[in-house]
Amino acid sequence: MNKNVPPVDNITQLNNILGSFNIKADCIAYNKIRNVSLYDLVIDDGTRVRDIQKYADEIALRLKAQNKPLVKIKSNSGIVRLEMIDEKPHKIDFFDELAKQRYTDYTVPVYLGNSIDGEDISFDMSRNPHMIIGGCTGSGKSTLLNVIIANALGQKNTNVFLIDTKNIEYGNYTDNINNIRIATDYDGGLDLLNMLNSEMEYRYSLMRERKLSSQFFTTSSDEFPSLLFIIDEFADIIMQDEKKVFYKLLCKLSQKCRAAGIYCVLATQRPSVDVISGSIKANFPARISLQVASGFDSKIILDTVGAELLAGRGDAIIKNYKYNYTRFQSAYTDADEVAKHYAAI
Repeated sequence: MNKNVPPVDNITQLNNILGSFNIKADCIAYNKIRNVSLYDLVIDDGTRVRDIQKYADEIALRLKAQNKPLVKIKSNSGIVRLEMIDEKPHKIDFFDELAKQRYTDYTVPVYLGNSIDGEDISFDMSRNPHMIIGGCTGSGKSTLLNVIIANALGQKNTNVFLIDTKNIEYGNYTDNINNIRIATDYDGGLDLLNMLNSEMEYRYSLMRERKLSSQFFTTSSDEFPSLLFIIDEFADIIMQDEKKVFYKLLCKLSQKCRAAGIYCVLATQRPSVDVISGSIKANFPARISLQVASGFDSKIILDTVGAELLAGRGDAIIKNYKYNYTRFQSAYTDADEVAKHYAAI
């Protein structure tokens, strides 16, 4: 190798690769944020985006990326963006970043991590219709759920109800923290669901009796805390629900409970039409997908492909009232750290 030959810059390198495949497109900008390289392309007339997608494996190989590029169309600027992971993700410490957050109009604030552009990803659970989270083993799904739980436990007026049939992830929460209740089997989960349905009906009856507005329970209230209901590995529950008792109660709850200050999150590593049915999808319009096994799984969660190209370990895409298929890196914490942090307060 001739050491006097200057290295090829990233833009020139990608343009050379595109040219070798006769793809008429020009890379006009390159940026790297944390472990992600971003290439912005302008394609010529007659060039199709799928021409780039066709050679995704070869592009990743030539650029020595860890995964195939996620190809995004930015139609408002006429740009096609390639997102590629170059190295292991940088750890984003949840509690360090949480201390920097300032919320002025959020009832149940949730901080998740940083976007691909380096911006904080946060939203208000009270404005976020019920959410589905999907991700395969190693994708970072459990860490993301710990992040969501940690956000909720930090609110004095929020209680958490969790179904964890694996019974290995969240046991430390119940030892020293009062505002969380965990069920570890189908029967216990059904009891939680019945209790939340009863609470929902009670709150609706109060709204009628007191002539309260529909926003009463979705704003901060010392009298009535917000309730966050999380099911980790929803598929395990559905497999045991032969008579669809749990399923019917969940549909009933999710159809009405948002106005009562009750919010639901379903998580699964096995997204399928048998688990995430049409009724569930209709009542859970907010979505987060971490890495999944196939484009079919991505479509079930996000209604589009792309999540199969994520890199794992907290690399995720969110779609809700605030974000439109925004890629982000989840912050990191675990049950031990969360339990110790809130037990010390």
